[in-house]
Amino acid sequence: MRHLILILTIIWSISCHAQSPNSKFNLDFEQNNLNNNLPDNWIKWGNYEIKKDMVIFYSGKCSALIVSDKEGSSFGSIAYKIPANYNGNKILLTGYMKIEKVENGFAGLLLRVDSIGHPLAFDNMEKQKIAGTKDWTKYSITLPYPKGADNIYVAGILSGKGKAWFDHLTLTIDGKDVQTFQKAEKTVSKFPMDKEFDNGSNFRLNAVNKKEIEKLYKLCKIWGFLKYHHPKIAKGEVNWDDELFRMLPKIYSQDFESEILKSIKALGSITKMGKEKVIAATIKIQPNTRWISDDSFLKKELSQELTKIDQSRREQSNYYISFAPVIRNPIFQNENLYPGMKWEDTGYRLLALFRYWNMIEYFFPYKNLIEEGWDEVLKEYIPKMVACHDELAYKLTILSLIGEIHDTHANMGQQDKSLNDFFGNKIVPLEVKFAENKVVIVKKSDLLSSNLHINVGDIITEINGIKIEKIVAEKINYCPASNYTTKLRDVSKRLLRTNANSVVLTLENPTITYTETVNTVRSTAVRFQDAEVASHSEIGKKIGYIYPGTLKEGEIDEIMKSFRDKKGIVIDLRCYPSDFIVFRLGKYLMPEPTEFAKFTTTSLKTPGLFTFLEPLKVGEKNPDYYKGKVVILIDEKTQSQAEYTTMALRVAPKATVIGSTTAGADGDVSSISLPGNIRTMISGKGVYYPNGSETQRIGIVPDIEIKPTIARIREGKDEVLDKAIELINKD
Repeated sequence: MRHLILILTIIWSISCHAQSPNSKFNLDFEQNNLNNNLPDNWIKWGNYEIKKDMVIFYSGKCSALIVSDKEGSSFGSIAYKIPANYNGNKILLTGYMKIEKVENGFAGLLLRVDSIGHPLAFDNMEKQKIAGTKDWTKYSITLPYPKGADNIYVAGILSGKGKAWFDHLTLTIDGKDVQTFQKAEKTVSKFPMDKEFDNGSNFRLNAVNKKEIEKLYKLCKIWGFLKYHHPKIAKGEVNWDDELFRMLPKIYSQDFESEILKSIKALGSITKMGKEKVIAATIKIQPNTRWISDDSFLKKELSQELTKIDQSRREQSNYYISFAPVIRNPIFQNENLYPGMKWEDTGYRLLALFRYWNMIEYFFPYKNLIEEGWDEVLKEYIPKMVACHDELAYKLTILSLIGEIHDTHANMGQQDKSLNDFFGNKIVPLEVKFAENKVVIVKKSDLLSSNLHINVGDIITEINGIKIEKIVAEKINYCPASNYTTKLRDVSKRLLRTNANSVVLTLENPTITYTETVNTVRSTAVRFQDAEVASHSEIGKKIGYIYPGTLKEGEIDEIMKSFRDKKGIVIDLRCYPSDFIVFRLGKYLMPEPTEFAKFTTTSLKTPGLFTFLEPLKVGEKNPDYYKGKVVILIDEKTQSQAEYTTMALRVAPKATVIGSTTAGADGDVSSISLPGNIRTMISGKGVYYPNGSETQRIGIVPDIEIKPTIARIREGKDEVLDKAIELINKD
């Protein structure tokens, strides 16, 4: 449901309006304007029917109702926004829910705590798989209440078909009902009231020459360095976006660096700190700050000032950056989205580039894998960002920039209208994938005309007379991913998108080459989902099969008890696990604790320095561990948590990994906000094998490689699963 989190982020940032912290929040749905379909101050999102119900309710005179008869991954949510103006450690949402014939999805309460649109804590009860028909029942969600929160969202959600009613919600922080708070209790950072740039950056460029590019290159590096190193900026005492807008016109000055130096000195004095002690053997990435002392790059006085700041005392807090508890991936906070930015405003476009570039420079754990060199990327994109004067050009440039970090977690535009218009709002109702370097049809939608002779396994060679290879080469530039295999996975989803009412496909099969004119449908109307796979089953009498994508929380214990006498177990990780099973399953497969991964971490003391932590172990002392064969299935759909799970389970004594290379994006996700209401993400934590070798971009390399073949697709065979069965049965 990661896509759902992003969708909710977008709508809540735009549509929700905050209540006064002194007013009573309408969490019981009783405040109702007769002219509104929803209870007062609630908003809806998704394509389900959502309304107030004054006939069926738990208490009072009204409840909220979500209704759907839709298949697929759609959802409906009714949400309420509360400013997070409170101190505390734990937040609890309780409420009553009644459901009727909920299927192919779930219903639940939803609680989310945000910092400027980024989730700091989130739960929507999806893992509880609440479905079917149930009378009014009390449910609850408990989350840690994070520091730096700006907004709290409470909601009801329905995914799949059915009806769900919600009523009598209560929100407490450390046991205290928010309705009883008389005033804001959280100390809010005092940000200066800066109105100068409310209507834009006031900076325009139509083109840049070499000297201006060089100055903007220096300014980006200096501005970003100060953002994450200067103690005054860390305290939130300076609107650093606005300071950039003040610095930008100085590129026209003959003494540009002296002007920048004046701006830096205006920030005030600093206190020197002792050098951070780091064990050399633990260092994975050194911060790239050598440019500060490069006499050929900066003038002496500016260099000396930046060196003092580099050595300044930094507290373990920063207005713009924090780290998730325990996990320690970065949280980029207090970043303005500027949803109303004017696309011709060069200052905002450069702000987007500067902000993103420095986030990657100091907090992306895989920056060292950018072959082109991150500095060279900055030089390349300054003129590109200056040159894009409309919304589409700007967003395509951002999408291309995101692709430069080669991270499958990093993407954008799933709900962006301008990008959807560009890629096409209609689609040929076929699902395709790459096999043997060909584009092969693997599924046909019910929306495809029955008069067509197209079959699964047929190869598409041209679209509207254009060779498929040319189309792939064009579209792959807008499919950010860690490796080429995953780029092809993602480009396959866009190959058949268009704005035309029909397309002409040229196809071939073993006997003929032929053409078909195929009518298109709305892209949102087509959902290719695999048939629901049971969380576990038996293959014959000797083999157990586990599909983590549909596991219920805690179910793995009962499964392993029933599989303990099997000759072998197949763990199919060609999916995203619905439950975190690394340690719960690992204890059954390992005879003793076994190293399987280690992480890197950074800090606010030395931004950009990434050091290794001690290796992580899976399993426990268990002489009665499972001694049969374990075969783990992977492919390009194996991503993130699925890759991490594979790393852990493959260290079992008789484990074999088979299939094809995975998505190559491991590590907890960190969200990024950019001007123009753009949101993207990165892999925020470095994940490595115990010996320090890479997983990012490479993916999980199988012990036995098996790639899909066109012949087996035509036969409807799963060759990877067949190979797993063969391995287990082989004596």
